[in-house]
Amino acid sequence: MPVQDSAQRERALSPAGSFIVQAPAGSGKTELLIQRCLVLLARVERPESVVAITFTIKAAAEMRRRLLAALETADLPEPEAEHKRRTWQLARAVRVRDAALQWDLIGNPHRLEIRTIDSLCAAIVRRMPWVSRLGAPPAILEDARELYAEAARQTVALVEEDACTSTLGCLLLHLDNNVSVLQDLIAGMLARRDQWLRHIGAGVDRDEARAALERAIENAVLEALEAAFDLAPACVVDSVPSLAAFAASNLDSSCGSAILACENMDEFPPPTLDALPQWLGIAELLLTKSSDAKPRKKVDKRTGFPPGSNPRKGDIEAVLEALQYESEFCEALHALRSLPRVTYTDDQWAVMDALLTVLPMAVAQLGLVFQLRGQIDFSQVMLSALDALGPEDQPTDLALAFDYRIEHLLVDEFQDTSVTQWQLLERLTAGWTRGDGRTLFLVGDPMQSIYRFREAEVGLFIRAGLEGIGGVRLEPLQLSVNFRSESGIVDWINDAFPGIFPRTSDAPSGAVSFSRSDPHRPAGLAPAVRMHPFIGKTDDEEAARVVEIVRACTGKTAILVRARTHLPSILWALREARIPYRAVEIDCLRDLPVIQDLLALTCALLHPADRIAWLSVLRAPWCGL
Repeated sequence: MPVQDSAQRERALSPAGSFIVQAPAGSGKTELLIQRCLVLLARVERPESVVAITFTIKAAAEMRRRLLAALETADLPEPEAEHKRRTWQLARAVRVRDAALQWDLIGNPHRLEIRTIDSLCAAIVRRMPWVSRLGAPPAILEDARELYAEAARQTVALVEEDACTSTLGCLLLHLDNNVSVLQDLIAGMLARRDQWLRHIGAGVDRDEARAALERAIENAVLEALEAAFDLAPACVVDSVPSLAAFAASNLDSSCGSAILACENMDEFPPPTLDALPQWLGIAELLLTKSSDAKPRKKVDKRTGFPPGSNPRKGDIEAVLEALQYESEFCEALHALRSLPRVTYTDDQWAVMDALLTVLPMAVAQLGLVFQLRGQIDFSQVMLSALDALGPEDQPTDLALAFDYRIEHLLVDEFQDTSVTQWQLLERLTAGWTRGDGRTLFLVGDPMQSIYRFREAEVGLFIRAGLEGIGGVRLEPLQLSVNFRSESGIVDWINDAFPGIFPRTSDAPSGAVSFSRSDPHRPAGLAPAVRMHPFIGKTDDEEAARVVEIVRACTGKTAILVRARTHLPSILWALREARIPYRAVEIDCLRDLPVIQDLLALTCALLHPADRIAWLSVLRAPWCGL
């Protein structure tokens, strides 16, 4: 039986087209990537001309395993399942091509170019050691914090040099001459240099840099104001302007209250910079002064409602009562209090200007440390790969060689692509033209983006669909069928998540709207999703409920939490209930009863007077007292 999005899946296998495919969870994107690889392998002269890129070693290994499995099973009888039959047919065509051109892919699986993006960059650097400025291939470190710290120390030591005294001295003065803090801050910036180096490199005009930074601050302030404006409930929009103006009229101008900015307010303020003082006045009027975004319980003369203002006081108390159920608005309003100025003061810019001078110096020192140690980090591999490929308008010989070698490029989990990785794809496809037979195939799900801390920009996924990458235009495709979850779960997600995601997608801000999925599996036992809400910190009660649920389940049960710190009560409850469980790299070894008993025995033998250790030994299973 054909699936609902079969036309989209078949279109994605067109060997002449370039596509960007949005594939939600459970939609079989890995199978689609395998099928696309098979389609292309059946048409190229060399298997190395088809390059698939993933983000993790595990994902690359899984794709390679499944691709080889498809080739190996091509000699078996045709399977009955539709998607397996399609893969089998495509693999048969590749085996014919393999035999004709004597590739022997099963005997030489290394000819299948399935790489992580880091390994691809390393391969580029090794091909061009002089242009990449790394020389002989250095060792690549997973954790380069020691090198960042060394480069930071060498950078701060330059304060003794006349040319660097003023800039480093300015930063040290700003940090109360705390050298270690400055070193730590520089080391932290070096770890993320791929995110900022292109903005402050050679040739950057300082006035333009200041204007760009201030525009960024202004945009952040406007976004915060718009968020508060959109969340404002009707009771606030209708009542607060007159109430805030009344409160301001009862305050002395010398009290310094932010509510004074609302004195002439006759309508709810718009989300503009000019109206920011009024927004701060509203926050002062409605929220407590604590760090929590909580509405006030009451108002008094200090907030502009002196004795005798009962009618107006009753109105504001009604608004405050309604705000008890508007936590999102309260949080957005509270966030306005911590907004920065949209322009730098002269003193602030002096520090920023010094920072813009020192950071490139720190990068240069890090390069020296890399050369001395013969080691680099993954960020340097990426940056060096870009140097080796050269600018888009002046590609190096290596870029031209890769341009000749790569005919088809496939990228998995494209929603987690960073700006630097985007630039790499632009360089690799710089010489491609429409109709030359070379294709770009991007797969991902912007609703699942998780690498924002690595400067992954989910907005790039939206931008690629609208504009393409470099000179390559991409046809957007949308998969919708979920093969993993039963229909009850899919239907629940379709009902619940549209209210969580933005209504429309927006590339600059990275906003992604929700895309519905179509269930493929029939409904199972009802209800498919059941909520057990707990308000506040009730770890022991939650753990007890988890034990009840686990005991009621007949099959295997998975327990997922956001962080390890949420698990101790649950693990303790499971142990007390004698429910066996498997927690990989989660359950602390020293907390296991057998380890605690062995530690107690060890302490007792080493120090016979250790009363607590001996009592623990007597309580252990081998004594049982």
